[in-house]
Order: sequence, then structure tokens, then C-alpha cells
Amino acid sequence: MKRLLTFIMILFLLFLPCSFISAQIISTEIPKDFDLQKNSQALRILTYNIRACRGLDDSYGLNPELVANIISSINPDVAGIQEVDRKNTRSVGKDQIFDLGEMTNLHSYFGKAIDFAGGEYGIGALSKKSAISYRTVALPGSEEARALLEVELEDVVLFNSHLSLTSESREEAAVIINREVDLYQKPIVLTGDMNVSGKDEIAKLFGKRWTILSLNEASFPADTPKEQLDYILICDPTNKIPVNAPLWTESVLKSGVIPTIASDHRPVYVDLDWGKIKSEL
Repeated sequence: MKRLLTFIMILFLLFLPCSFISAQIISTEIPKDFDLQKNSQALRILTYNIRACRGLDDSYGLNPELVANIISSINPDVAGIQEVDRKNTRSVGKDQIFDLGEMTNLHSYFGKAIDFAGGEYGIGALSKKSAISYRTVALPGSEEARALLEVELEDVVLFNSHLSLTSESREEAAVIINREVDLYQKPIVLTGDMNVSGKDEIAKLFGKRWTILSLNEASFPADTPKEQLDYILICDPTNKIPVNAPLWTESVLKSGVIPTIASDHRPVYVDLDWGKIKSEL
């Protein structure tokens, strides 16, 4: 019996470190060795589906501080945020995008998609500089209405959306989004949870007008990513820099999909050499 107990104890001690290390690989924080150093001249763009600040699976409860810490660590200049609650009962009446803006010291903007739980639910945006203007455009969704949030800043316009689960609605939404491009005369960044997986699929929706900037790397589910649902794209409405021009990819200084389970999606970011882009416009 003593030998059996000793053997079991040895096995436990052998496997304990592995289990502990495995549990630490993905946490609600960004790993300390993840390189987020930023060139001071770069425009950092973030897209992040925050699951209404409920973590990977509700195990951390309602915790916007976790999401705010992630966003602050990434330090974006502009950010498209999806799955945002606003003054509904699920999020105890909180205006999530406003609160995230306050906690990260960023300007905040909300775009309503639907009425939900006595309040609203939709998408948001955060930016270091205040907006010249912003507006919300309705998009189709057979399972629930969707929206496009347009935030015009001094040098760039941010489009942010969370597209439908159905291909027909996504295709209709892409037509509307492409039409909205013609309202502006400066570069437009499109961020979002597009609910399609892989660059081939996103190119089918937006390839005629948009260049994909984000990595071809899975971002969902956050603990064991299998699908690439979250994207950052760019276009120039004036066409001085055409779709898929080498300048777009040459201007990408860094990009990454960040391992954290503060949501069920991983945040995705891109650093652009904005001076290089502006010199061509």
C-alpha cells in the first residue's frame, strides 16, 4: 500500500508542474513576454470582440476591468469593439463603451444594433483623438439586426461592425459597407468580427475595395483558437493607393493576435507606418 501511495504521489508531482504551466499559458492578462512595443510614429489599430465583458465563459462574472486592462496594455490609437452592452439588465445598467473609455482614457462611441434586455446592444469604438463626426448605419442580419459604426477622425475613418451569422446577410452588408466608402476622402480602416473564417472568405466579401492587413491567424475561441473571425482591413476611397497595392503591406510595421481569455475572442492589432501612407495621398 505504501508503495502504491508513493507511486501515486510521484505521478502527481510529475504532472502538477505541467498542469500549472498549461493553465498559465492563457490567462485574462497579456503574457509578459508578448512584445507590444510600439513605434512612436505608428498608428495602432485594434479589433476586439469583448463578449459584453463576461470573459471566456462567464467564470469571471461581469468584469469590464479585465477588458480595460487588456485594451490599455495594447495602447491602440483606434479600436473597433464588438458585443457591447449599453444600459441593459445583463450588464446592470452600465454603459460599457463609455466606461471602457473612461478606464482607458480614450474617447468612446457607441453604435446600436438592437434593443436588448431593457437597454441596448451593439458595437463601439475607442480613439485617442476625438472624432470629427460619427454615425451608425443599419446592416441586415437574418438572426438579429446588425450595424456599422463610422467614426471620422482627422486623418482616418474607422468603420467597425459585427456581421451576421448567415452568408446572405453578410453579402448584403458588404454591399452597404462598400457604398459607405464613397462618403469619405481619406483612408478608411474596417475592423470587426466578420463571422467568416480565413482570408479567402473575407476576400470574397471585401476584396474588391479593401486590403486585408491582419495576420492569417485564428482568434476564436480564445483558449484554443480554431477560426479566424476578427479582421482589420483598409481602403483608400480616392484610389490613389489601390486595393492590394504593395504599399499597404509594406506599411505594416507589426501585427498580432494576442493570447488572453478576457473574452471568448482574442484581440487583434496592426501597427501602420502612417507617415508612409500619408506621403502617397
